[in-house]
Amino acid sequence: MILGILGAVLGLIGLAVLGAGGTLLALFGTDGQSSIPIGRVTSDTGRAVVVTDFQISSSAPIPLDESWFDLALQVSGKQSHFVGVASKAQTLEYLQGVSYNLVTNFDSESGDITSTPIPGDRRPEPATTSTIWTDQQTGQQVSVAWPVSDEDTSLVIMNEDGSPGVRATVDVLLTIAWAGAAAIGLLISGLILIVVAIVILVLALRSGPEQPRTVT
Repeated sequence: MILGILGAVLGLIGLAVLGAGGTLLALFGTDGQSSIPIGRVTSDTGRAVVVTDFQISSSAPIPLDESWFDLALQVSGKQSHFVGVASKAQTLEYLQGVSYNLVTNFDSESGDITSTPIPGDRRPEPATTSTIWTDQQTGQQVSVAWPVSDEDTSLVIMNEDGSPGVRATVDVLLTIAWAGAAAIGLLISGLILIVVAIVILVLALRSGPEQPRTVT
């Protein structure tokens, strides 16, 4: 009976560990990265789309230490884009007098993004020559590091040549470096526990009480 109880308990633990590893692997893969779609940003006549006061919150019951993960914003589109991250004050100064769209609300569930057009007639200096950016990239699909802090930070998306008419899709990339290894470790541990549980249960069945023999 003791072997049977032990085998059953180990089997349940193994299934729980296996399920946790599978969930972690499905969310972050082997590279520890998860993509969260935000939505599509556009500016029909403006030379840039600006996202300020962008915050990412989670309803997870267990808070994560910010040192455990890295955040990045991925921007993709048909045209080659310039994507830069800078403080809000420096961004607004750089775009003073320039026509752009200021994003005021994200709804990641529906993909709806609300923006306000800011008028202007000035052509900004080439973005790649500016020194305000904490991170910058150019291309059709690029990602820039997003600081996890309380500071006012802005994301600026422009066509690489600075022309009006910006269209792009924004996703959040959450990277937990150890998530892939942890998922594989949990899967292996869960399988080992299940195998051990099966062996113990087989031994328990074989070592059960012998049936009394009838003497004739």
